[in-house]
Amino acid sequence: MVRFFPKDVIAWGDERLHPLRAFAIRTVEPAGITGVVLRLWRALLLASTSWMVVVGGLVVGVLFLCGMLTWHLGNFPIKRWPSRVALFVAIEVFAEMGTSSLLIAVARERVGSRVAGWADWWPMAGQTLLERVAVVALFVLVLAASVQLVRRIMEQRDASSRRV
Repeated sequence: MVRFFPKDVIAWGDERLHPLRAFAIRTVEPAGITGVVLRLWRALLLASTSWMVVVGGLVVGVLFLCGMLTWHLGNFPIKRWPSRVALFVAIEVFAEMGTSSLLIAVARERVGSRVAGWADWWPMAGQTLLERVAVVALFVLVLAASVQLVRRIMEQRDASSRRV
């Protein structure tokens, strides 16, 4: 359990990390990739005419966001999560709105059933920020509670196995 969701800060220079883990430790890259992928995924979904595809795609998008955040947070103790989560959300929304700017420039960004214009950028940015904060805050609370619960169960199991 120590490898996942550590209790203490680890000196990363002491060991050679797997490239995927080294990538996940940084905040900018996972959050930036998440923002770009989510905005492109949204553009692809809104081009669909089937509401089932849109709803299913939104669920997949939320799972991707939560998965990337979990991948990042799994390298840090819970007490360092608040600043990591805030930075992750800020970078993710920044990357997403940068991608949105590019999509608006090539007339591929949508607001509902119509093509978005530059006047729609700020309202979309605010809506994106609010949605990400709501989803991530709820998810991080559930994740932290489950990590603490599993950690407590494992500590009890270790303590009982030492007594025997």
